[in-house]
Amino acid sequence: MERMTNNSFITKTFMTNSLLFHQLHNEMTERPFLKDNPVIKQTKKGMLNSDGLAEAIRQYVRFPEKIVKMLQGAALHFAKDHPVSVELERNWNQENGSATGGVPHVQILKAGLKRDLSIDADDVQASKATERFISTVLSGMKESSLFALGQAYALEASAVPELAILIGPALNAYADMVGKTQPIKKIALDENGSYVLPKIETEAQAYAMTMSDWFALHIVDFEVGHRDYLREKAILVLTGDTEQAEFARGYRNVLDAMDEWWMGLSKGE
Repeated sequence: MERMTNNSFITKTFMTNSLLFHQLHNEMTERPFLKDNPVIKQTKKGMLNSDGLAEAIRQYVRFPEKIVKMLQGAALHFAKDHPVSVELERNWNQENGSATGGVPHVQILKAGLKRDLSIDADDVQASKATERFISTVLSGMKESSLFALGQAYALEASAVPELAILIGPALNAYADMVGKTQPIKKIALDENGSYVLPKIETEAQAYAMTMSDWFALHIVDFEVGHRDYLREKAILVLTGDTEQAEFARGYRNVLDAMDEWWMGLSKGE
C-alpha cells in the first residue's frame, strides 16, 4: 500500500509540473518582448534607422556575454553533484565552447556580426536599460534556490524564440537596411526545420561557420537541449505548491526584466 501511495504521489507531482511548465511556456509567448517587440515594431514601421537597430543588436550581445555568470549564480545554490548543478555546468561549458572548438558562442556571434554586417560588438558599453536587465537577473540569482532556478530556466526557455523570432529577423532586417545580403536563411530559424547542422571541432571551423550555422545550432540543438534537460532536472526539486510558486516567481522575474529591457532599448535607453 505504501509503495502504491508513493507512486501515486510521484505521478501526481509529475502531472502538476507538466501543467506548470505548459502554463509558463504559454505566458512567455504572450510577453511583449516576444509577441510585439518594440524594437522590431519600430523597425517595421520605419521609425528606427540602421544605426539605432545596430545599437540594439550590440546591446543584445551584452546578454550572452553574461549568461555564464548568470547560470553559475543559480548553480551555487545546489551541491556540485546535484543534477541541477551538473546540468547548469554542462550548459555553461557549451556556452564557453565545449562543442564549438573551444570558442565561446558569443565570440563566434561577434565575429559573424563584424564579418557579415560590419557591426562591431567587441567592446560594448552597456546602456542604462541593458545594465538594469543584467543587474536584475544577477541579483535574482542571490535569492532562494528555486527562485534562481526559475530564473535560469526562463533564460534557457526563452532563448529559442528570442533567437528565432527576434534576433535572427532583426539581423536580416538590418542587412536589408544597409544593402547587404541577409546572413540568416529562414530554415535556420525553424526549431522543427531540416537545416543540416555543421560539426564544429576546431577553432577555425568555429569562426568559419555561417550566421545560418550559428543560429541553427542554437535553435535546433544547443538551446533546445539546455531548455529540455534543465526542465527534467528542475522537476526533481519541484515537489509541492510552495516550491513551484517560488520557481514560477523567478521565471516571471526574468520575463518582466526582458520586457522592460526591450522597451528601454526601443527608447534609446
